[in-house]
Amino acid sequence: MRDIDIINKAMEDAQAVLCDYIEPGPRDPQAILQRMLEILDHQDVVAAQERLRRGYGRLRLVK
Repeated sequence: MRDIDIINKAMEDAQAVLCDYIEPGPRDPQAILQRMLEILDHQDVVAAQERLRRGYGRLRLVK
């Protein structure tokens, strides 16, 4: 899976957690925070983000 795909999946998962949180009803902020950390601090996500930050994965012209 490409780095951008890993980041996009993490963002989709995080958005789903936030959507659940804003729904009416009882909430557990600690559980939500834990779920967000599990998604965003996952080893694959952190590594992909670091590679993208450093510029790996940029499109390059190949002759």
